[in-house]
Amino acid sequence: MVEIMRKLAIASFSFAISIFVSRYFLPYDWLLLCIGIAAACSLLGLLYTGNKRLRILIALLAVAVGFLWSFAYTSIFVKPYWVYHEEILTVTATVTDYPVARQPRGYRVDAAIRIDRNPSIRVRLYYSNETELKPGDIIKLTGVFRRTDITDEGDRFDALSSRGLFLSASISGNIDVVGFESGIRHLPKRIAESITRKIDEIFPDDISPFLQALLMGKRDELYRDTALNASLSASGIIHIVSISGMHIAFLMGFLSLVIRNRRLFSFYGIPLLFFFMAMTGFTPAVTRAGIMQIFLICAPLFRRERDSITSLSFALFCLLAVNPYSIASVGLHLSFSATLGIILFTSRINSAISDMLRGSKLFRKKVPRYIINFITSNLATTMGALILTLPLTAVHFGYVSLISPITNLLTISAVSFAFPAGLLVTLIGFISTSVGSILAYPVTLAARYIIFIAKEFATVPYSIVYSTNAHIMFWLAYVYIIYTALPLLKARARQYIYPTCISLILLFALMLISPVATTAASNNSITVLDVGQGMSVVVTSDEFTMVIDCGSSSTSRAGEITHEFIMNLGRTTIDLLAITHFHADHINGVEFLLSRINVSALAIPDPDGAFLADDIIELARKRGTVIMYITEIINVDFGETQIYIYPPLGVYGEENERGISILTVGEVTALITGDMNSATERALLRFTTLPKIDVLVVGHHGSRHSTSEELLYATMPDIAIIPVGRNSFGHPAQEVLDRLGRVGATIYRTDEYGHVTVSGR
Repeated sequence: MVEIMRKLAIASFSFAISIFVSRYFLPYDWLLLCIGIAAACSLLGLLYTGNKRLRILIALLAVAVGFLWSFAYTSIFVKPYWVYHEEILTVTATVTDYPVARQPRGYRVDAAIRIDRNPSIRVRLYYSNETELKPGDIIKLTGVFRRTDITDEGDRFDALSSRGLFLSASISGNIDVVGFESGIRHLPKRIAESITRKIDEIFPDDISPFLQALLMGKRDELYRDTALNASLSASGIIHIVSISGMHIAFLMGFLSLVIRNRRLFSFYGIPLLFFFMAMTGFTPAVTRAGIMQIFLICAPLFRRERDSITSLSFALFCLLAVNPYSIASVGLHLSFSATLGIILFTSRINSAISDMLRGSKLFRKKVPRYIINFITSNLATTMGALILTLPLTAVHFGYVSLISPITNLLTISAVSFAFPAGLLVTLIGFISTSVGSILAYPVTLAARYIIFIAKEFATVPYSIVYSTNAHIMFWLAYVYIIYTALPLLKARARQYIYPTCISLILLFALMLISPVATTAASNNSITVLDVGQGMSVVVTSDEFTMVIDCGSSSTSRAGEITHEFIMNLGRTTIDLLAITHFHADHINGVEFLLSRINVSALAIPDPDGAFLADDIIELARKRGTVIMYITEIINVDFGETQIYIYPPLGVYGEENERGISILTVGEVTALITGDMNSATERALLRFTTLPKIDVLVVGHHGSRHSTSEELLYATMPDIAIIPVGRNSFGHPAQEVLDRLGRVGATIYRTDEYGHVTVSGR
C-alpha cells in the first residue's frame, strides 16, 4: 500500500510540474512537441528494473499526460473564445455570484456565457450602473470582451484565469435581466450571502468586515479598510482572512467535538466540506485543503494509514485536472507550500524546540508542561509553514514579514476560537438575532484582540523588509543555507543555538548598517515615484522626510511602493505628509502609509465635500498625527530645505483647483502643483513670487489644461518630471511636451524611467 501511495504521489507531482512548465514557460504551439518528447523519454525506464523502472515510467508518462491535458484544455475550453478578444458582443449570460462594488466606482460580477456551439465559459463583467443581480439571473448585455490571460501590452495576467475566468467584459449601457435559472448549483452562494448579511447584522460595524473575511473568505469589505488590511499584511497574519487549510481544520475539529462516531463524522463531515468549499467559491487553496481533509477522514474507514504527501499531491492533481490554469494561483502556491513545509519540517522543529526548553531549568521548574507544549507546537507549525512560503511571499508580494512567527503565536488561539464560534453564533442568529448579538460578544472580543495585535506589531520598525533590499535578501539566503545544511549534517538540537544567534545578530547589524549606507546617498533630494497613473513624491533633507500625495488609479500598490522606498532609505518616520487634493489617484495609498509608518504631521486643504478625506483624517487622529489645515502660506524649516505650502487658490467646488501647492527651496528647488489647471497656476503667480526652480513636477500628469507658459517662463525649470501611467486621457499631452521643450526643460516620465530622483550636491 505504501508503494502504491508513493507512485500516486510521483504521478501527481509529475503531472503538476508539466502543467506548471506549460503555463509559465511554453507557448501553446509547443505543447504537442513536449508531449512527444516526454513520452519518448519514458523509454529510458526500460534501462532499469523493478520499482525504479516503474517510477520512471510513471513520472515521465505523467509529464506527457500533463502537457497533453494542458493542450487539450486550452484547445477545447479556452482557445475558441480567444477570437473574441477586443470584440463588441451582445450575449446572454447566467450570473454565478453576487455583484461587488469596485473602488473608486463601478461594480463587477462573475457570470457564465456560451457563444455559438462552444463550451460554456466563465467571465468577469465590469459595469457602472447599479443593478440588482443574484446567482441564477439570466441577463442580456453588450460589452467589449477581452482575454484575461494577457494584458494589452502582452504581459501575463493570471489572477482571473487561475480562477477559471478566461474572459472579461466592460459593459456599455444597461444590463437587462431576462430570466432566472433555478437549481441547486446556485444555492451555496445564496446561503453564503445570507450568512454574510447575518454577520453584518449581529456583529459591530467595525468588526463585521474582518469576520466576513475570516468566516467566509469575503474580503471585499475588508479591502476597503486599507489601514486594517495593511496591518494584517505587515504583521504576517493576512493568511487568517484567506480561507485555507487552517480554517478547514478548525471546522472539522469543531465538528469532531460534536460527532464522536467516525462513520457518522464522515457521513456528515464530507458533505459539509463540499458545501463549505462551494460557498467560498472552490478557490484553489480551499479545494486543496478540502480534498486533503477528505483523505484524512476516509483513511481510518478503509483501514489505511494517513499519508499526507500522497493526499497533498492528489489534491493538487484534482485541482489541475479541473483547471490547469489554477497552477498560477498565488493562493494555491502559498497554501501548497505552507502545507508541504508543515509536513516536512514541523515535527523536527517541534522536537528541537522541545529539547531546548526541557533542558532549561526555568521552563522545567516554573512553566507548566501544557504551556510548553502549546508554545512549541504552534511555533513549530508556524516556522514549518514559513520555511517554504517566505521565498514565495518575497516573489509574489515583494516583502517578507520578520515578525510573523510572534504574531502567529499570539493570535492562533484567538483565531481557533473565533472561526468555529463565529460560525456557530451566526447560525444561531438566524433563529434569533437578539440572542446571536448577545452571544457574539466573546467572538467580537477575540476579533478585536487579533486586530489589536496586527495594528500594534505592524508599526514595529522593520516588521517587514522588502525584497528590493539586497542586504536582507542575502541574509535570508544565508539562513536558508544554514538551516538546510544542519539537518543534513544530523545536528543536535543544541547545535542550532549558535547559528540562530549569529543569524539574529547579522540581521540587527544589517538593519543598522543598511540605513547608514542608503541615507547618505539620499539626503537633500526629491523623488517622483512610479505609481502608475497617480502621484507620490518623496522629499528628503538631512534626517527629515516629506511625502507629497500617495495614490494611483492604475494600481492599488501606491502606498506599498512609497513605504518600500522610504524603508529602503532607512527612514522609519514621515515628518510631513502633504495632500494636494482629495482625488483617489493622489490619496488612495495614504491610509496604507498612515497604518504602516509613523507620520508626525499631515498637511491638507479644506476637506469640505471631499468624502475620501473622512477616513484619512480619522485614521490620522487615531495615530496621533498632527493635522494642519492649509488656509494661508505655511513655511516649514526642513533641515537645509525650506518648505512653502500655499493654500488653495482655485474655484471653490472643483476639487482639482481647491488643492494646495508646495515649493521646496534648498539644494534642490522644486515645485509641486498637484492637478491645478492653467488658470489656478496664474492665480498662484499673482499670489506669490516663485523663484527659478530645478525641478517641476508637471501638473495633472501632463494634461494640456495645466503647465501653462506663464508658469514655465516664471520658473524656468531645468528638469520636468511627469508622474504618469497607462491612461485613457492622453496624458501627457503633446502641447505640454512642446511647451516644456520651448523652455529647455529636460523631460522625465515615470512610465518610461520608473522612479526619478534629483539629488543635491
